[in-house]
Amino acid sequence: MKNIWQYILAGIAVAIGGMFVSDLAGNFFNGLGGYGFGCILGICMYLCVVIVTCTGIIVAKLHKNTHVDEDSGNKSEQ
Repeated sequence: MKNIWQYILAGIAVAIGGMFVSDLAGNFFNGLGGYGFGCILGICMYLCVVIVTCTGIIVAKLHKNTHVDEDSGNKSEQ
C-alpha cells in the first residue's frame, strides 16, 4: 500500500511539473501564433520526455528481472 501512495505522489509531481513546463514554453514560443500554441508545444515536448523516461524505466526493470531469472536457472517465457 505504501508503494501506491508513492506512485500517486510522483504522478501529482509530474503533472505539476508539466504545467510549469507548459507555461514556460507558452511564454518562450509565443511568436508561433499566440500563447496557446506555445503551451501546446511545451506540453507535447514534456509528454515526449515523460514517455521516453517511463519506457526506459520499464525496460530497465524488465531487463533486471530477466537477469534474476537466468541466475536462478529459470527462464522466463518471451
